[in-house]
Amino acid sequence: MKSRKLQFLIFGMILTALVALFFYVRQSIQTDITDRLYQQWTTHYIQKNKKEAYVKTKVSSGETVVLSEAQGYAMYIAVLAAEKGEDTQEDFHKLYNYYMNHRTNKTQLMSWRQTIKNGQVSDEKNNATDGDIYIAYALIKAAKLWKQHAPEYQKQATAILQDILTYNYNSKANFLTAGNWASKDSDYYWLMRTSDTLPEQFETFYDFTKDEQWLSIKASMLEKLETISAQHSTGLIPDFIWVSEKGDARAAEANAVASAHDGDYYYNACRLPYVLAQSQDKHSQKILNKMMDFFMEQKSIYAGYRLDGKPLDQHQPSSFGAPIFYAASKNDAYDKLLQQNKYIFLQDLPSDSYYEAVIVTMIALETLS
Repeated sequence: MKSRKLQFLIFGMILTALVALFFYVRQSIQTDITDRLYQQWTTHYIQKNKKEAYVKTKVSSGETVVLSEAQGYAMYIAVLAAEKGEDTQEDFHKLYNYYMNHRTNKTQLMSWRQTIKNGQVSDEKNNATDGDIYIAYALIKAAKLWKQHAPEYQKQATAILQDILTYNYNSKANFLTAGNWASKDSDYYWLMRTSDTLPEQFETFYDFTKDEQWLSIKASMLEKLETISAQHSTGLIPDFIWVSEKGDARAAEANAVASAHDGDYYYNACRLPYVLAQSQDKHSQKILNKMMDFFMEQKSIYAGYRLDGKPLDQHQPSSFGAPIFYAASKNDAYDKLLQQNKYIFLQDLPSDSYYEAVIVTMIALETLS
């Protein structure tokens, strides 16, 4: 009897050790992946000097293009990396300094695009809402991580959020416009970029400011996505939609603002599975799950779809697959999509595709840890 108890004890100890080893090895592999991707991200895309840092989104003919969207993502990535000991407050602050030096029109909003040539920087006068949302979001996160800089970061986040509500808000239909160029006297005042629906960020802004307007905006923008989602069995949502004063929504037509695919699930809307999965809001989850059910029926994830589910081409970029991987990681019902898209993080980052690289890096840091 004692011998059998001893055997069970030894077996239990061995099993416990094997399980611990399994989790250690898996964690070690995931850490190696995120380390590699983050280093590639900084090597390929981050340009630093003594005081500033920015993202090289495009380099051609001696010109470098910097986007506020990229700056916001880079600041958020820097916080995620710092939480894992892979980045420093100094690196984050250099990104912050660049943003501060490229605000536009006497506001706290960042110029949406800067062009650098022969050491000279020219700034566009308008802003892009998604870039400023992520800059504010990153500053709120950074204030929690680096307490000594919290007053400065919190003050600036507050100022950005106030200006977003002042310059990037349609008060008649209660949603965020695509930028300050979509003013009240413009037809684009009624245009909504669907990927600006960021429920987790809006919840964070409410927690930070106690301004219930952020919760109202979240509910209103999700409601508009639900309207579009209900129009097709796929649940797919286009890059842009038109909104009426009554709150009705319809897909934008081709070339309404950005491309021939403004009314398709394309390079803006591909972020939706990621941003919707960040929030546990029931409306966010409803919209997400309908799209995910569609993707579960697909053999591969392609670079864009018509809203009826027809692929636009046969290319399979990680910018489409990685957000679906993230959403699948939050729900066991979609494990097939998790397994199907793991390969994305085993590849090296592209050195010539900023958008694909930033989405993969951000999701790797959030998921593989």
